[in-house]
Amino acid sequence: MMKTKIFMDYDGTIVSNQKRLFRFFIDHLPEDYKNVLTEEEFWHLKVLGVHEIDWINRNFNLSIDKRDFDECKAKNIEEMKYLKHNELFTYSIPVLEKLTSEFDLFLVTRRSNLGNLIQEINDNGISRYFKEIIVIKHKGNECKSVKILEKFEVSSKDIFVGDTEDDIRAGLKLGAKTFFVKSGIRREWILKKCFSEDEAISKIHVIDNISQLMRYEYE
Repeated sequence: MMKTKIFMDYDGTIVSNQKRLFRFFIDHLPEDYKNVLTEEEFWHLKVLGVHEIDWINRNFNLSIDKRDFDECKAKNIEEMKYLKHNELFTYSIPVLEKLTSEFDLFLVTRRSNLGNLIQEINDNGISRYFKEIIVIKHKGNECKSVKILEKFEVSSKDIFVGDTEDDIRAGLKLGAKTFFVKSGIRREWILKKCFSEDEAISKIHVIDNISQLMRYEYE
């Protein structure tokens, strides 16, 4: 009998990228402004959907070019000097260990530097839990579901879990059980913004983090 498949996002779902994004922000600020936000204050802005450059320009009457910042971020944020700041959530390994005994796990992530991704997941010891790693590049608007359907048949018993609207959209298009985790960069407001009331209420399960997938195991 085939196991149920779980398609799982990476950043914000298995690892916290809070320190990585904060480090990049600080590195690209003028020297006099590197201490204007703590890491927690910075993350609070991100969770609310506030662009950090909009915030600092508005509050300090600066004129940092947001487009240049975003382009630089897209080009450099996957360098190992920033990826080293990603941290596994404390529950990630125990949860993956438990899930892999009962499900087939597939890592699904948007990354542009495949080599650095492989190095990162090998370094943090999670590659062994996944049957396959599915990588979608940031360029373009291709839904994650497209890459998945190129390789797998997906049923309504299968699961997609992630922390952004990108992940939720993929899960819904696949017709899979779709879980939104609040461990990453988004909160419930993004569901109301991006999805219809019918989708948000009846098709999206909201959980704090992947450890709560356990309670759905036998449903």
